Amino acid sequence: MSTLEAVVSANNNFTVALANKMSSNENIVLCPLSMLTALALVCLGAVRKTESQMKKVLHIESCTDIHSGFKQLLSNLTESKEYVLNIDNTLFVEETFNISDTFINISKLWYNSNSEIVGFKNHPRSAWEYMVNWLTEKTAGNFQNMSLETVNNDTKLVVVNTAFLLANWTQNFPQSKSEKEIFTLSTNEKVYTLMMGVEGTFNIRIIKDEMLSIIELPYGKKQNLRMYVILPDKYDGIKKIQQNISYEQMNDWTNPESMKKTFIEIFLPYFKIDSSYSMKNVLRRMGMTDVFSETKSNLSEISLESLYLSDVINLVTMEADEDGTEEVTSDDDHLGFLSLRLPQMTFRADHPFIFIIQDMPTRCFLFYGLFQKP
Repeated sequence: MSTLEAVVSANNNFTVALANKMSSNENIVLCPLSMLTALALVCLGAVRKTESQMKKVLHIESCTDIHSGFKQLLSNLTESKEYVLNIDNTLFVEETFNISDTFINISKLWYNSNSEIVGFKNHPRSAWEYMVNWLTEKTAGNFQNMSLETVNNDTKLVVVNTAFLLANWTQNFPQSKSEKEIFTLSTNEKVYTLMMGVEGTFNIRIIKDEMLSIIELPYGKKQNLRMYVILPDKYDGIKKIQQNISYEQMNDWTNPESMKKTFIEIFLPYFKIDSSYSMKNVLRRMGMTDVFSETKSNLSEISLESLYLSDVINLVTMEADEDGTEEVTSDDDHLGFLSLRLPQMTFRADHPFIFIIQDMPTRCFLFYGLFQKP
């Protein structure tokens, strides 16, 4: 296995592990890759048990030259001219700590990341305002929703990772087919939402034994980026899928060779999710405990002082509209098409579903989400 393949395998395993642990009745969208690279960056400064715990949770125990692998993967993913993918990781460190020059240099080398020095201890609100303003400026206003609860007087080190994607569908959803329709929540409550519609030839798979259907929605002309919508047959079936999904299943469900091209009518709700998640408790449940402990953390390669990780904040914005993940100005007209054929089947995502966005050349999972209510 090459270094790049090892990194992708680690990311995809980490994605599934997160999916199993993320329990919520709210809409969720995560970029596991941004979180993984952020934690791999912290792992550069970890030693002994703190390091071994982190590597186990991140699935990088047996990976050699792991940091160059992340650098190569991020370079491959961000060089496309068909979409814009921006992933950034920043460490915000309490100003009373002396950060190792070696750590600063290698974090720039492998992750193009800088450490921001802030006054958590004496001015927590000002530190939070600095973080929000810094994020707003660096991400052109995409992220402004970081909670004030993120920081307090005891905060020592906060890792903030951000991700956003600009991409257009290969086949856009004609605006003329968007209509208000009923969406059934997992509680069986009915609500109205804007549903987008399109007819065309798409990859689809129906798995009767597992009571779900999967549709593939590609982006761009090259279709290197694809969204997979995993829709349970029942309105309340998403929780069972989420808790029981395995690495092997996720790879199988996102394998185009297991799908069948079909002339189909698709209905998908318009949605926009702006998420800000504190991942500390989730990562603890996954087995990464010492790095968050004031008495057990060993980040001596970052600072010789008693430094521990206060939190990991994952900020992601995701929008699915008629154009794609976010509206992008295009010279192409939104062309519908006439067909004398009737659709062979209908895929109607009118109840909670899972979605995954994957880079096809590397098979790397970029985004994982749950859409549970409009």
